[in-house]
Amino acid sequence: MQFEQKRLDLIDKYNSLQDNEIDFNSLALSLYFFQKEYNIIYRKYLNFLAKLEFEPSDWTQIPCLPIQFFKSHPIQTGAHWTAEKVFYSSGTGGRQSRHYIRNLDFYIDNTKSLFNVDIGKVESYCYLALLPGYLEREGSSLIEMVQAFIQSSKYSQSDFYLNELDSLFNSLQECAKLKIPTILFGVSFALLDFVEKYKPDLSTVTIIETGGMKGTSIELSKIEIINRLQMASGCQSIYSEYGMTELQSQAYALDGLHFTENKYLKIYVTEINDPFCRAKLTKSGQLNIIDLANIDSCAFIQTEDLARKNDSHTFEILGRLHQSDMRGCNLLLEEIR
Repeated sequence: MQFEQKRLDLIDKYNSLQDNEIDFNSLALSLYFFQKEYNIIYRKYLNFLAKLEFEPSDWTQIPCLPIQFFKSHPIQTGAHWTAEKVFYSSGTGGRQSRHYIRNLDFYIDNTKSLFNVDIGKVESYCYLALLPGYLEREGSSLIEMVQAFIQSSKYSQSDFYLNELDSLFNSLQECAKLKIPTILFGVSFALLDFVEKYKPDLSTVTIIETGGMKGTSIELSKIEIINRLQMASGCQSIYSEYGMTELQSQAYALDGLHFTENKYLKIYVTEINDPFCRAKLTKSGQLNIIDLANIDSCAFIQTEDLARKNDSHTFEILGRLHQSDMRGCNLLLEEIR
């Protein structure tokens, strides 16, 4: 009863959260003490670090759980609930991460709320989704999000496309003819293949690329991807979306490069060789994420992404950390296990 009341109080606080540093800090600290008490894996991790008695005064001081634990353990705050949905990572390079979602509507409402603020009202757009790899497997959080957007759209042309590229091309032409505001969601390599083959006029379309050159032997930087998309399609509005299986919130980059923090999600960067030492502003390092929507899992995640924080609210994703860089963290994990 005490656990459930604390959880409901946190959800109320989350629902009334304002976009300011004071509210974010207050909820982050409340979540820290809540998850330290009721999340077994996070509690064990803090105990190993000798930080069970640690009382941070600011969200940037909260230790983040290495993301690898989502592969090896069920990460749940509170033991007596059944997940409505389990999100799985792609599984490339080893075991899949699993994110147990207690309330799927909570996840959907959160993604819509962030989209409404950063992009525009969800129902106002037509969504055409080119997401191979994600569409072909079960348990993708990205597919769940885009599916919710498609269902909310007032335009019947909204749909997923896998190998039906002719149909996608025709739908884009139809939307342009009818002057329908259209968003093309896509994986980087699939978008590049499509625009270079069909040379569509996407001058009135917004592209949201979700990252990923999986399935190809080509490694391109983000700016190279944006430039090639622009040259082949004439699209000037190319955004990027940053999300992952282990998160319930997303961040968007309206220039395709610089992601903006929001009222639910903030980051800090640590030194590559010392995950407990904060990196200076503009210096690249290991990305740590605080996602306040992760009330029922873990809100504090140390990722395997290389990032740089440019100012107080924007950051760049520079790639993945190499295994050699991760060696110290992996040894730490083995000790904990």
